[in-house]
Amino acid sequence: MTTPDLDLTHAPAARAASAPAFDHAVRTAGRMLVGVLFLWAGIDKVTGWQGALQEVVAGGLPAPTLMLALTIVLQVAGGAAIVAGRWLRPGCWALAGFTALATVLYHGFWHAAGAARHAELIPFMEHVCIVGGLLVVSTLETRRG
Repeated sequence: MTTPDLDLTHAPAARAASAPAFDHAVRTAGRMLVGVLFLWAGIDKVTGWQGALQEVVAGGLPAPTLMLALTIVLQVAGGAAIVAGRWLRPGCWALAGFTALATVLYHGFWHAAGAARHAELIPFMEHVCIVGGLLVVSTLETRRG
């Protein structure tokens, strides 16, 4: 015998009904956080052009001004697409490829030793995780309309 306010027989059904809405909210928050990372990075490069250009030059890339401009376009457009929930697959894959390449070019921990090796290994692994996050986000449903 159960009293109406202690009846837990419908609790699993209520949890199951709310799970899709919760999962959608978590996926949306995760997608937006990944997108904001790149959107902010691109805008930061615009506002700190000289410092960003010095980074590109230090990386030894050809045509540093062009490379920086293309990086900004990719980060802002890709980040905005992810935040908006549109063109997820192409935006995520382009940013994943870019991030993987930049990680190898700028965080070559294998060239360092001791503390310097560890100092490069940490951002290398963080960027590997970002690539993984982008690949996961690329599988999400895009917004319609």
